[in-house]
Amino acid sequence: MQLLALLVALPVIAAQSDYAESLLIKPLPRNKALASFLFDTLLSLFPLTYTNSSSSGDHAILSVAKHYLTFPKSIEPIVASTNTRQLHLRFTQGWWDTESWGRLPHNGSHTGGTGVELSAVIEAGSLEEARASWLKLALSLSGFFCALLNFVEDSLTTFPRHDVSEMGAEFVTSANNSLFLMRAALPEEPICTENLTPFLKLLPTRGKAGLGSLLDGHKLYDSLWHSMSIDLITECDSERCSLKLSQNIDHIIDITRLLRKHRLGNILKPLSGDQLRCDLDKKYDDWTCFPLTDETVFEWDFQKIFGRTIKGACFQDDNSSSLIQLDLNNTSWSATVEKSKGDSVHIHDAGLVERLEGTYQYNVNLRTSDSRVVNDIEKPPIEVSRSLTGYSQDKGGIRVNLKNPSKEESVRIVYFETLPWYMRAYLYTLKKSGGGHIEAQFYKPAIDRKRPGHLELVIEIPPASDFTFTYQFDKSLLRYAEYPPDANHGFAIAPAIVKVLDTQDSTVYQMRTTTLLLTLPTPDFSMPYNVIILTCTVMALAFGTIFNLLTKKVVTEEEFEAISKESKVAQIKARISSTILALKGRK
Repeated sequence: MQLLALLVALPVIAAQSDYAESLLIKPLPRNKALASFLFDTLLSLFPLTYTNSSSSGDHAILSVAKHYLTFPKSIEPIVASTNTRQLHLRFTQGWWDTESWGRLPHNGSHTGGTGVELSAVIEAGSLEEARASWLKLALSLSGFFCALLNFVEDSLTTFPRHDVSEMGAEFVTSANNSLFLMRAALPEEPICTENLTPFLKLLPTRGKAGLGSLLDGHKLYDSLWHSMSIDLITECDSERCSLKLSQNIDHIIDITRLLRKHRLGNILKPLSGDQLRCDLDKKYDDWTCFPLTDETVFEWDFQKIFGRTIKGACFQDDNSSSLIQLDLNNTSWSATVEKSKGDSVHIHDAGLVERLEGTYQYNVNLRTSDSRVVNDIEKPPIEVSRSLTGYSQDKGGIRVNLKNPSKEESVRIVYFETLPWYMRAYLYTLKKSGGGHIEAQFYKPAIDRKRPGHLELVIEIPPASDFTFTYQFDKSLLRYAEYPPDANHGFAIAPAIVKVLDTQDSTVYQMRTTTLLLTLPTPDFSMPYNVIILTCTVMALAFGTIFNLLTKKVVTEEEFEAISKESKVAQIKARISSTILALKGRK
């Protein structure tokens, strides 16, 4: 057991590092496409050896050497100093259209809610030690990924119960230690190119070769929906452990809009009359035009959509691979691959999987005669709708509707929700309607400014049934300094997590609901300014009057004139006047 304990203790040791990357292109209805990048890096360990650290042999240490080939060395100090065994970081922006795009990529395992989502499994001897490591981890990742993770604190941290069974306990290094699963979300965090640059730095090619060379922040974030994830997992067997780093980017491309930008420039201008596509079967004249739908016959390539081409394979050894996967079966799409090196250009029809080799420049061209012919959309196993309800300024409610679209099988889900401390939920107001029932529930009430509310429900829904539940909450009045600069805009409430379970209670699909916008009682922030101005004015008038009475002498007008004649200024003026008169008399 001690041997295994020292094995998994970080810093970790690498005997060899395997690396693989892939890109999936999948056409979607309405001239949309899914681009999914996946980068996997495996850090294996050397066999263990022991040496005594002292002549007395009181204890043993691990005597090894570090080897980093493709695994990023910058990750090791962060996870080592915080005893992190698993790390999951999500950057997501946009809204996933389930009706048009179907299931989430990878069944939602790499997708988070809007904003930034952080969860980690930390080994510690006590809860206080785990909290300290958690906050240190958030601060380290904040600087590493240029994100506002430094705002993660106890008032945003929860301890999910639904993932405890999936943590695994084989990498606990001491019998006195335990594993703590902690999670926090920042739904208002914006996503920008500053988050993509550290992501590329973790790749062994630094985005200079391989599929990472396609990633451009301006093109990536000009999409309808995008998600970036980093997953670090410790995997152990009976003799050794290793670290597995998975980096994933999924985004939905609006092909029509990007092609228009490529043709007309980044600043889109209204089309002239002769360029409009009007429906001639309807009323049409110089002033009336019913536009047609998007074009169905067109072609595009990586240069137009991503703004770049692929700069060769990632490496030239057998331990790494770069693959392009095209999901074009049963569609009207076809593809060709242009491979160039210097003046040599080779073009061939692309298969379902294209392997990158050498230092060639790769550009994939896709064309279609009818973009409406695509694969059928695979519906998710659960559909969720979450919204706010309310009847007064200081009270409100939440309504959640869960629908099982399957007509044959029932679905069993876990509903996880985190409520900020200023939403005081009342579980006794929970009301249920429709088919289905709650098998188990867990609720941990919030403590003002110390911890958020934590609600988990295990629900089973029969086939083709809806299940709806509602509950009420009170709104708190925050302190003056706790309101953000745009307090009247409202407060973003983190999305809820819905996980679909199988018969072994393992997660087979997960999704996030939409973010809620909560309006709290907001004071008039102009009043402090008005009070300060009024107070300063009154104080200035009072102080000036009293100061004049105390420092100045009150005299009559005659006394003032007499005193003025005897003053030095009056004497100087008299001398000057007499001198001028004397000069005039001489002339």
